[in-house]
Amino acid sequence: MNQSFQAPGQPNESTPALPEQPEDVVQSDAAHNIGVTKLGLQKKRSSEQQAEVERIGQIEPFVGLERDEYLFTALNQWCELGICSRVITIDRLGLAKSLKFYTQNHTKRRSGLLVTPAPVIYVEIEQNGSLTDLFVSIGEFLANPFYSKLLPQMRSRTLVTLKSYKVKLLIINNADVLSFSAFIELMRIAEKLRISVVLAGSPYLNEILYPKDVKKNKHLNIHNTFLKFHHYDVISKEDLPTVILEWEKKVGWSQPLKLWADKDIVAILSDASQGQLRALYENLREIAAWKIDHPQAQSNSHNISTALGESYKPISKL
Repeated sequence: MNQSFQAPGQPNESTPALPEQPEDVVQSDAAHNIGVTKLGLQKKRSSEQQAEVERIGQIEPFVGLERDEYLFTALNQWCELGICSRVITIDRLGLAKSLKFYTQNHTKRRSGLLVTPAPVIYVEIEQNGSLTDLFVSIGEFLANPFYSKLLPQMRSRTLVTLKSYKVKLLIINNADVLSFSAFIELMRIAEKLRISVVLAGSPYLNEILYPKDVKKNKHLNIHNTFLKFHHYDVISKEDLPTVILEWEKKVGWSQPLKLWADKDIVAILSDASQGQLRALYENLREIAAWKIDHPQAQSNSHNISTALGESYKPISKL
């Protein structure tokens, strides 16, 4: 018979109260514990339970929604017409998964090498977004590493390789960390190869490129090159149950929690994640770990709220 989850700090009537200690004993223990470092409570799990928690921590499926169909339609048109553009979002993980899915369905690999033609290239900018970082990131995706750190040779190698693979669409994610010289290089790649270059990133990308003051005048040509844009929405409340359902399918439990079917639980997860995929998956992992630790507890809205604990809400509107 299932029993409701008992919130932390709630007394358990079946546990007898500890006998009171004499005042001098309490003071002695307190003095003895001064300066002792406490590392907090650790979950008491079996090795199988811990392995299951770690397995669930790796589950982050791509779930195609209407927002993804709108994005793919825009990418198709830009690729066909050679239009440079921007994709802006608050949901970084959602956009990254969507762009990777789109790329994998247009560009194939065999034994780790790209199959020609490779019409769509996807690059995630890391580190400080310098011109060298840009060239290296493109070379890594093309499985064509650079053996020279001289910029002229890296530039020539990049252009030749993109042309030889017949690239039509170059997607640059995390573009809001690119340096000015990297933006200029992407603008020149689009002009020289006559291909579509798409910059993807946070709303800060628009602030970087828009020449609204004298200091931004040098970004004028970059702004004028990437005029088209697409806003990648957060997950709608209507689509949230679909994402939760697909996540539970990947977990693969014989007795799923069926969180997606409870309107109150969906409302809690919607409020906690604000439509952002990373926050949603973190919340779902917390709930799954709580269920592993309390297998007899009911999956109701009260217990789900307790499992999630206190948290700031992600910002989805600027």
